[in-house]
Amino acid sequence: MKVMVLNLGSTSFKFKLFEMNGSETVLAHGGVERIGAAASPWELRLPIQQRGEAVCPRHEDAFAKMLELLTGLGVLSGLEALDAVGYKAVHGGSLSGAALVTDRVMEQMERYSSFAPAHNPMYLRMMRAVAARYPALPQVACFETAFHATIPLYRAIYGVPYEWVERYGVRRYGFHGSSHSYIAMRMAQLEPQARRVISIHLGGSSSLCAILDGKSIAASMGATPQSGLFQNDRVGDFDPFCLPMLDKELGSRQQVMDALTHQSGFLGISGVSGDMRDILQAMRDGNARAKLAFDAFCDELVGYIGMFRVYLGGLDAICFTGGIGQHSPEVRVRVCQALEFPLDPVRRDGKLSTPESPVAVYTMETNEELMVARGTMRCLSMR
Repeated sequence: MKVMVLNLGSTSFKFKLFEMNGSETVLAHGGVERIGAAASPWELRLPIQQRGEAVCPRHEDAFAKMLELLTGLGVLSGLEALDAVGYKAVHGGSLSGAALVTDRVMEQMERYSSFAPAHNPMYLRMMRAVAARYPALPQVACFETAFHATIPLYRAIYGVPYEWVERYGVRRYGFHGSSHSYIAMRMAQLEPQARRVISIHLGGSSSLCAILDGKSIAASMGATPQSGLFQNDRVGDFDPFCLPMLDKELGSRQQVMDALTHQSGFLGISGVSGDMRDILQAMRDGNARAKLAFDAFCDELVGYIGMFRVYLGGLDAICFTGGIGQHSPEVRVRVCQALEFPLDPVRRDGKLSTPESPVAVYTMETNEELMVARGTMRCLSMR
């Protein structure tokens, strides 16, 4: 069976096409950038790389273009050869796991769009467009909250009126579930004796997950993906009682929310960029605010690891993943120095810790798309 996993950005469309009959082989991957522009560059790897440009006003046009290319190149014999589309869906409230996209599922995602405004509306537009253009093609939403369903309620609850939990779903959910579940699986293979693991996904958005015997018991993100660690341009945890004063000073609640979601995080603190690579370069150039952003981020990481270590009753291993987790040794070194986990100065991937370290330290590439493809297959098998 062939499953195409879609990953949507505000102006980007990325996919991986899997053959899931036993081998879980990636047949092709690629995407389209600058959707909505006069010309949208596309890239396809089969693994031979091909590039071009197309007119893609919307994400569904990018999807159609990729199907056209894959069919023309013989990767797919036709649309009927594609068995399903899987989405790394973000928020469905009480919906969890993998669900066939139906009107009910989309209505639930719509209800929680304000919890994930950068994700849910975009995915809903795509799902509805695909359903209209390709009505026979099954679509499956694999919710990022699913892996965290094992977090106990006493750790997921906020100190709010309990009817808010029951009526509105106001509670901690946790996100990046596809990534954290992949790390849990790989760490069980690499360090089978490591029962207590912390997965550290650091990138454009970042989160940590405490994993006990392969199950999530705590996550840094809460009711929304905007919470927890501060992000590239998002605030992370923030005291809501600052809002009334900021509403008055900035003129409206919308302006405050825009600032918290697009002008905060690394960008807001440093004034330089929301990209860790730019932050590190500015630090080397002596920029004090860039250093402050770096120091604050690493300090938050150390704090969460310390808290999760207590929740786990000890710690056997940690794993850094995501763009920053894999490619910013400066972050890994700062965090592990603070925690007194000695690292091998030569290693840049795989197992980084020395034999003397009390905790195994790893870095690896995550594979969220594979976990979505597997979830899609499970969902289809239950139809």
